[in-house]
Amino acid sequence: MIESISLKFTESENLLVVPAQGVTVFVGPNNSGKSLVLRELETALSTHGAVVSKLLKDFEIIWPSDVQLKEDIAKLQKKSPADTRPDHVYVGRFRPNGKWEGSYIDQNNLVAVINAREKYWAGSQFFRFFQIRLDGRTRFDLTNDSERGDLLELPQNVLAKLFQEDDLRKEISNIVHDAFGIYFVIDPTDGGKLRIRLSQNPPTHDEQSLGKSARDFHGAAIHIKDASDGVQAFIGILTAVRSGDYRSILIDEPEAFLHPPLARKLGHVLASIISKQGGSLMASTHSPDFLMGCLQASPSVRVVRMEYSKGKSKGQIVDSTELSKLFKAPLMRSSNVISALFHDGVVITESDNDRVFYSEIYHRLAEADKGYPSLLFVNAQNKQTIKDIMGPLRAFGVASAAIVDIDILKDGGATWTGWLQTAQLPQMLHTGLGQVRNELNKKFEASSIDMKSAGGVDALSNADKNAAHELFDTLMQYGVFVVRKGELESWLKNLNVSGKKTDWTIGMLGRLGDDPSDAAYVVPASNDVWEFMRGIVSWIKNPARKGTP
Repeated sequence: MIESISLKFTESENLLVVPAQGVTVFVGPNNSGKSLVLRELETALSTHGAVVSKLLKDFEIIWPSDVQLKEDIAKLQKKSPADTRPDHVYVGRFRPNGKWEGSYIDQNNLVAVINAREKYWAGSQFFRFFQIRLDGRTRFDLTNDSERGDLLELPQNVLAKLFQEDDLRKEISNIVHDAFGIYFVIDPTDGGKLRIRLSQNPPTHDEQSLGKSARDFHGAAIHIKDASDGVQAFIGILTAVRSGDYRSILIDEPEAFLHPPLARKLGHVLASIISKQGGSLMASTHSPDFLMGCLQASPSVRVVRMEYSKGKSKGQIVDSTELSKLFKAPLMRSSNVISALFHDGVVITESDNDRVFYSEIYHRLAEADKGYPSLLFVNAQNKQTIKDIMGPLRAFGVASAAIVDIDILKDGGATWTGWLQTAQLPQMLHTGLGQVRNELNKKFEASSIDMKSAGGVDALSNADKNAAHELFDTLMQYGVFVVRKGELESWLKNLNVSGKKTDWTIGMLGRLGDDPSDAAYVVPASNDVWEFMRGIVSWIKNPARKGTP
């Protein structure tokens, strides 16, 4: 139905054209515009005439051929009420609250409008009935008890439709059982109402009757409102998307109220449904598990990452093939790297000890400054594998900074060139920076100085020290932050923490304290590691940062 949408961003003169068929997942930090895109698309398709939007510039329709249009009209005629005029068709949908809305359309007008490609009239009068948008406020309404109505007429709510269609009800029950180990059934025993129950046992042959066996069966099952929020949310979304002939499904934060495994399951189910029935699924999410579920069900999932900072917005389509590779790489899975797509930026460290320490420093700074961005701290296996994480994330538009010890100076040849390429320093700087790196390393070697433990750049002469600072300043502009004093253990010497690696980290965390009301609790200062971390935060917050798309 929808062929593509065009998004506008302040950081690009060109529109971002996003194909709509299949699965599209919008990711990014909070307030980046993910949910807004879905609301604007719903409004655009429902409004007769162009509307002013912040992100959505336009949309394009996949116009049906004459043959397809005739087939669609024939299907609608079969579902139209008996009193429908011969020259009209009846089209409708279940609203997000589960209730039916419909409209009669003159067939000749419909054919003329579609042939004339009048997309705003066609959207507001026809295509909108094939689109549904679900958000956190509506998914629970879909599990409410509903009126049974006249079972010989068109169903007027989702439960009445599922009660009348055995195959559809069975499909949903199988999915629910696979997810929760319980069966989805519809209980008609409460007068003229229908209610969802969840049974430990499979439905009986007389599930829809009012006989004693059916009454006992439903009486032993639990009412869905007595189930958890996660169960209600999952079933609410599932019944909504399967209850109508939806060719465009928009879901805002589908993972809300779901534990990670269920979010992954829901992503897999929804992507599988859309792959089978065609059309488009667009979801905005903060959940790497939901995204992973979609990718497991369909290798062609499209991901759009969005950002918004200081009044500036930008977005890009993430290459789905490269994203799938990212999921499959053991290093990426063990580092939880995929979560970086949902943060303002990521800080990559050499080891878990580094990650724990720098993350604590950041959180103490963020407590004092509520304007700090959302950062994810991940660790590589060593200094060299930082590049393997930073490169793909930067290609996906994620601001990725690296923290490395001063012994990066020992990384010569292809390893050093790899650092410069991954950080996206201009090619013309590579030779000169390589020469400076080599000379500085030689200075340390000639003096038999351990650059990591003997003070770092402070162990050099003033001239050499200035050269080192210029080199590291250049790297810092591109998001590679070198510990100039040497290594992790060179920070906060005034706290007198001894030991190396894990012993030092545990000792330092204990010395920093955990009770802000305690006089010994260490608060941020204006120097040392505090200023180092402020520099990283400043680089990530800068929309014009170097080294990222």
